Amino acid sequence: MLVFAAQATPRLRYILDGILLHRFGLNYTITDNPDYFETSKTPKINYSRELIQGCVNIPACELLFQETIAKQNIEVLDHPNWKKIFFALQYPEIPDFTIDTSYLPFDILSASFYLLSRYEEYLPSKFDEHNRYKPENSLAFNNDFLEIPLVDYWLKSFEKSIQKCYPALGLNQSKFTQINSIDIDFAYKYKGLSTASKLRKFVGSAIKGKINLLPFNPPNPDPYDQYEFLTKTPNEKGIETIFFFLLANYGNHDKNLSPRSMEIKELVQTLSKDYTCGIHPSYKGALINKLYQQELQFFKEYSGADAKLSRHHFLKIKLPETYVKMEKMGIEHDYTMAYSKQIGFRASTSKPFKCYHLIEEKTLNVWIHSPCIMDVTLKYALNLPVDKAKKIIKRYKETVQEVNGEFISIWHNSNLSEEENWSPWREVYLSLFE
Repeated sequence: MLVFAAQATPRLRYILDGILLHRFGLNYTITDNPDYFETSKTPKINYSRELIQGCVNIPACELLFQETIAKQNIEVLDHPNWKKIFFALQYPEIPDFTIDTSYLPFDILSASFYLLSRYEEYLPSKFDEHNRYKPENSLAFNNDFLEIPLVDYWLKSFEKSIQKCYPALGLNQSKFTQINSIDIDFAYKYKGLSTASKLRKFVGSAIKGKINLLPFNPPNPDPYDQYEFLTKTPNEKGIETIFFFLLANYGNHDKNLSPRSMEIKELVQTLSKDYTCGIHPSYKGALINKLYQQELQFFKEYSGADAKLSRHHFLKIKLPETYVKMEKMGIEHDYTMAYSKQIGFRASTSKPFKCYHLIEEKTLNVWIHSPCIMDVTLKYALNLPVDKAKKIIKRYKETVQEVNGEFISIWHNSNLSEEENWSPWREVYLSLFE
């Protein structure tokens, strides 16, 4: 594919890599020579303000040619063929074409770049109590498209525009996949507790007036030992399950068993034999490199392999720092791109994409995967009853199937215990696989 553009900037190359190369499987070349472009017989895209006959035309705004980060003047418009568009631009004149020609009503490259690079998360905004970007700040939330993978819908329509001009051009077709992902924040409720942890639980229960002696006489099986239940149905359906382990010392937000405990070691060893496993960097580890490295070392020691996958505890990420750290630590795939208090598509896509470092204007070697559903969001943040949660899961799954994306959900072993009012949610979990 030959692309005409005024400049071959890092931003332009990033989004062309993401769309043409990774999604459509098309190699491309960029040229700024109009004569060479117009005489070329190869399939081509004109990225400029002037219409050219016999190719795909995308009206270019300035975002991909800028080197600054500044608030953009964005108006989101409803559109019958593209659902929602922004960076809409009109060509001065639409001539009568004598050969097949396509032209788009908006700058799909800049709009996709804005959403996938998470441009808005680099802008000044208010953060929540855990210093996380709030969904209420986002363009998607404020313009009613958080619930759909808008970029994926755009690219389905863009594919038709390309095929109108070049019907013989072969484009890659992705397939729908489902990924069942489990965060192990609390490996066990009682099993493996240190003496200090047992005393802490006992004192806490006494203060509440409900003395609990189970820490000293734990039940068998442990209430949080839900691993067989979590894997049985997805295994039968051929659906991948990924486990993310929290391997941090005890803290206010990191309350798993000690990473040095035999119970944790055996659990990592057991699950990593049959399942894809990754690291669940702790609340403190997200802030302190030394702790992050220590957690990675525990994972390697127990699993026998370097961690290549991650999802940060509390979904605590900050751009670009978190992804820069991941790249340095050898993480290749991250599953943190979701909101804790809203379901939906934080980056407006259900397909993996590479992280872009907007400050240094470069692509990082970290693939971002976007979960759209999380158990605690459904139950606590949105306060949904079981029946409605099941309907929402079905709708989201069908939405991702429509664009052949990755349907990724987040669950916690500790939340499927028959204690603590989670028992009805076992059927919600099972509805994922219907």
